[in-house]
Amino acid sequence: MKNLAISIEGSELTIKIDLTQEHGLSKSYRSTIIATSGGNLRLCDGDGRYREERINLTVSKKAPDDEY
Repeated sequence: MKNLAISIEGSELTIKIDLTQEHGLSKSYRSTIIATSGGNLRLCDGDGRYREERINLTVSKKAPDDEY
């Protein structure tokens, strides 16, 4: 997990991402990764118990033309 802050309050999931960060190029070299869950993440409630829901998230932007 990179550049993701996840919280659950009641039935609401909140995700915070700093859009100024960059974490390298994607495998295709076409996108710059801003944030990623790194695959499916199990969500955990405030009591430390896992929930049924999972999240898989990647936030990216077009890579500059001179990067690839």
